[in-house]
Amino acid sequence: MGHVSRCIGLIHSLIAQKNTVFIACSADQREIFEAYFDDLQYINHAGYPFNFRGKGMFSMDLLMRFRSLSKRRKQELQETHDYVNEYSIDLVISDHRYGFRSDSVPSIFVTHQLNLPVLWYELPIQGMHRRLMKKFSKIWVLDYSDHRLAGRLSANDALHTVEYIGPYSRFQWYDFEVEQSFEKVVLASGPRVYAQQFINEITLDEVDPQTVFVVNDDIDVPEGLNVIKGDWLQKDSILRAAKHIVTRSGYSTFMDAQYLKATMEYFPTPGQREQEYLFQLHEAKKASIH
Repeated sequence: MGHVSRCIGLIHSLIAQKNTVFIACSADQREIFEAYFDDLQYINHAGYPFNFRGKGMFSMDLLMRFRSLSKRRKQELQETHDYVNEYSIDLVISDHRYGFRSDSVPSIFVTHQLNLPVLWYELPIQGMHRRLMKKFSKIWVLDYSDHRLAGRLSANDALHTVEYIGPYSRFQWYDFEVEQSFEKVVLASGPRVYAQQFINEITLDEVDPQTVFVVNDDIDVPEGLNVIKGDWLQKDSILRAAKHIVTRSGYSTFMDAQYLKATMEYFPTPGQREQEYLFQLHEAKKASIH
């Protein structure tokens, strides 16, 4: 859902430029988009068959699903070709989906990772990533040109179609006058199994009853705690009014932090190298400032 959240700000920009926007997404994703946009056209589009087991072995989880993921990418290429013809699409924008492109119209790949956080023996994965990105007309990187948010993940040393477009967040479109503030908010995000683990870890310690927990509907939170579930707009109102937010170190969250007034406390998902790297990068920046 981090990809959904960052697309909201991008879609706002496209609409402001008078574009007609079609959103290709799953039913769950559409429910979220419809909270922010009431006049867009939606195309029912299946996601990728990821399966995260919750053991911190992200690379192995992806490797085990490689054949299924590759098959879905090839299906997606044909589906996107059909969308372009059926809806007279002029431009395709893909948020890090390798198969969501067309050979008949310009196609843009949106990412913050020109370089994946791979180990030396996984370099073939980086090579494949780069080859698939090169099939797009242009790459939009969700970072500043000095790589201040993504560090080496967004550094460009081999691609010639890259444009840095800065961070995008739904919070950049809000008026931040709030009537109530919250001292501490815990935000559980990411794949369900890891979001649940995060809540379990946080609630093992004694929790201030004033702390607000912002979670998805499928997350179990101990009784007696202040929990906000359901509508994303309601959750947004809590995050906008938060003074301090405790959350995972996902990249979309770092982009949101550019537009929120809260201080942020990050905890990387164990075994998720991207989050571990981003956590270390920004903790080092904090230390240098102090």
